[in-house]
Amino acid sequence: MDVLAEFGKIASVFGVAFFSLWGAVPVGLALGLSPIVIAATCAASYGVGAWLVLFLGEPFRRWLYKRIGHKLPADPNSRTRRILDKYGSPGLGAIAPVTLGAQLGALVGLMMNMPRGRLFFALLAGGLVWSILFTLAFVLGLAGVQAVAQ
Repeated sequence: MDVLAEFGKIASVFGVAFFSLWGAVPVGLALGLSPIVIAATCAASYGVGAWLVLFLGEPFRRWLYKRIGHKLPADPNSRTRRILDKYGSPGLGAIAPVTLGAQLGALVGLMMNMPRGRLFFALLAGGLVWSILFTLAFVLGLAGVQAVAQ
């Protein structure tokens, strides 16, 4: 097993998962990686994306609030605000991997003043669960297609 070739495959999956959790699993399977490696790499990449926005994006958030924060309408009865108040960080962490992605999910949480630590772990847990589910679905789907084709 060529370590450099395997590292290149894992880095490719990591790069795709950084922007699209959906697209990384088929890439990993096409490259011949183990499903466990694919799920772990996708979850790690998702976590890195969330971490970058949450912990390095704090100065940007402060600047944005200073610049336009007072101009934004703060409607406590808006649908988004009600949903985020009801489900909080765990809800955003559960839904962000399939809708917004790590970076936008973290940005939404920051803009809604969610605690960064709790939000990070919620996004990380959601990314891990969805990585496992996507990988399992693709592996079982491929196995089913192969069984039908025979």
